[in-house]
Amino acid sequence: MSLTQAATGWTAVNRPLLAFDPRYGQMAAQSTLLLVELVWLDFGPSPMQAAVLIAGALLMETARARVSGTALNWKSALSTGLSLSLLLRTHNPLLWAGASVLAMGSKFVLRINGKHLFNPSAFGIVALLLVTPEVWVSPGQWGTRLWLLALAGSMGCLILSRVARLDFACAFLAAHAALLLFRAWSLGDPMTIPLHQMQSGSLLIFALFMLTDPRSTPDSRAGRLAFGGAVALIGHLLLFRYQIREGLLYALILVSSTTPLIDRFCPGPRYVWPGYVGPGK
Repeated sequence: MSLTQAATGWTAVNRPLLAFDPRYGQMAAQSTLLLVELVWLDFGPSPMQAAVLIAGALLMETARARVSGTALNWKSALSTGLSLSLLLRTHNPLLWAGASVLAMGSKFVLRINGKHLFNPSAFGIVALLLVTPEVWVSPGQWGTRLWLLALAGSMGCLILSRVARLDFACAFLAAHAALLLFRAWSLGDPMTIPLHQMQSGSLLIFALFMLTDPRSTPDSRAGRLAFGGAVALIGHLLLFRYQIREGLLYALILVSSTTPLIDRFCPGPRYVWPGYVGPGK
């Protein structure tokens, strides 16, 4: 461990697996899904919306790097812009730019112990959902195409296995599936209903590319498993008791606020991206 890591509490895990930066795989997966969305799906973003969201995130990161005099972290910014493009929907160009500003701004401002308090793209989406009716997230925008689920699942699992977060995604999906099955059983609904609900491209993208952000989730495995179960439970309540369509996103933001406490009482080795030089990056 270097002196910088010892002073900040940042330690690397699974270093042999990280010779290739997994963020490149994440960006490739997100870009592929965005291309599918733009070309084949009916409810995706316009090319202009995607371009503004991505460019806005990159410009915010460029401004931060120049003001602070630190290295440009373009990979993180590009990933945030791609995540916004995959899930955020609005026809207002000003809100496209606003989403990028809120998402990237949260990375710079809302930090505790060198970690993001919230997943940046989730924060940007939820913040806009709370202040304007012109923003929405369509859970069914990806449909239930099995080939698309297989594509997202295979790419996501490959990436998560390289950042030691596959257990996290599996815990959340298992808890979410169990709650859906229990609800169907208690209501006397056929099991085809929860099975159909689990075949959601948006759910898989949320679980694989947003929920499992290593910079805004607990460091320990036990903490991550509890975190994933809590997101599933709170999201289930918001979805079905309060009829909030974006319940899982709200749940993620609510549970993320407890991450510093989880890390304090259930500590674990903190994940470090390859080439990491300090908490400011």
